[in-house]
Amino acid sequence: MLTHFTDPGSREFAPTVTVRGEARLHAEPDEATLWITLTAVENDPGQALADVSRRSEQLATMLDDLGVARADRSTTGVTVYEEFDHTKSGRRSLGHRAAASISVRVTDPELIGALITRATTQLQARIDGPRWQIAAQNPIRLAAAHEAAADGQRKAQAFAAGVGAKLGRLIRLNEPGTDLAGPRIHRASIQLASTAAATPMPIEPGEHEITAAIDVTFALEQN
Repeated sequence: MLTHFTDPGSREFAPTVTVRGEARLHAEPDEATLWITLTAVENDPGQALADVSRRSEQLATMLDDLGVARADRSTTGVTVYEEFDHTKSGRRSLGHRAAASISVRVTDPELIGALITRATTQLQARIDGPRWQIAAQNPIRLAAAHEAAADGQRKAQAFAAGVGAKLGRLIRLNEPGTDLAGPRIHRASIQLASTAAATPMPIEPGEHEITAAIDVTFALEQN
């Protein structure tokens, strides 16, 4: 995009070019987050909550056995409510449902598979995830920023050459509101009904995309 601006020290217009440099790189994720939910339905709300509490203690023991640090797990919600079925004759109570959810951060794909299998088969848990993440300190992020800036310079040079000019000094660098928090990953929901022994769920982290963008403005000079 070719623009012009007025130099405060001159009455003449000086030509500039503003472009957006972009980069898309791929890397393996550093960690993943799982959401584990335990639920129970009983006529009495206290009994439902007691059931969930008992299995939550078992889950904590399971996470200890798997080597998941306490700093990497967090209770994200506890609810107790009455469920109803709406019929032609009116509303009918189905009992009270208690639920407790915990988020777990893990870095080993094999550990993720073992946790999914054990939590679902032994505790009848519902699993949401994994949601893969590339850490903020991963060097791939700086590499993407460097490539985006280089791409912006190449584009600006191409525009300048197209109008018979050459690039002058760099005037402005501005990072737009680009999402660099990590790849957009679908969160799957897994729940196994069987309580029989099972092999660990195979988990493939793959590679995920990191994007970077920068708006750059250069002065233009005549050849």
